[in-house]
Amino acid sequence: MEIYCKGTARIRHNTTGEIYEIESDELDWDAVGSDERQMGPEIHYEAAVEHPNLGELTWGLWEYPVGLENYHETNAGPHEVIEDFDYGLEHGEPEPYEWVDYSVPDNPFSIFMSSYHHTGDLLADHGSDSGGQLVNRMIFSHQITAMEAFLADKLKNEIEADVAAFQRLIDQDDDLAKEKFTLAEIAKDPALVERKVREHLRSIQYHNLARVDVLYNIALGISILSLANDKPSLFKAVMLRHDCVHRNGFDKNGNELKVFTKAFVQDTADLVKSFVENIENAVRARPAGTS
Repeated sequence: MEIYCKGTARIRHNTTGEIYEIESDELDWDAVGSDERQMGPEIHYEAAVEHPNLGELTWGLWEYPVGLENYHETNAGPHEVIEDFDYGLEHGEPEPYEWVDYSVPDNPFSIFMSSYHHTGDLLADHGSDSGGQLVNRMIFSHQITAMEAFLADKLKNEIEADVAAFQRLIDQDDDLAKEKFTLAEIAKDPALVERKVREHLRSIQYHNLARVDVLYNIALGISILSLANDKPSLFKAVMLRHDCVHRNGFDKNGNELKVFTKAFVQDTADLVKSFVENIENAVRARPAGTS
């Protein structure tokens, strides 16, 4: 599943009356929040554009329950949206090349731990007590990226090694359950199903912790979010990483984020490390083939 966004948005300035056009390829979507509700998490996606004349414009999309679009909203501030993008959720087809050139490491946990120690050394040697320091933000962002890589590679390895987990994913994941193949297609490519599962796992945004929690639950019977020592802080860290990567350390209102002190970055690293360790231990303790 992915977000589609097509066309051109036309927005009229509230004072000058001038109409500005924004192309859909200017938007960069990311998951920015998640709230637990009766039927599971409601996931909030957002794309923002800082327009030189219109200010910040945002497009929001809410997924609830997982796999379904609940609603979407365009916020142009005081300006008038004359014509909007066509945007929403769709069950997209991942590009095959995304998987071909990637070899999943045998031990994602050891790679994560190596990253944790190296970034810790960098923080100690080059970090600053200033909350707006660039090196601090870079190290912070890398910590979240390392967590994402672990979540992705660990899940892929476990599914590769466990036929039962592989089958559960096919049966219960909404995207995969809707896949249909003809006998001719299967005859031409006996590895078609396995390839489709791999491509699907490759397409997941692993910073979307609520979505990843569903996948781990289906395939391995493990709720990773229940293993977080401080779930709100973990979600906040993911959202802050979004601001670092997509807004250069500023929030959606244009305010510079100055929370990235050396102590904050280290605390976040320790929180992420504990989260990853808990997942690693839970996966190791899980008998193969369990539901």
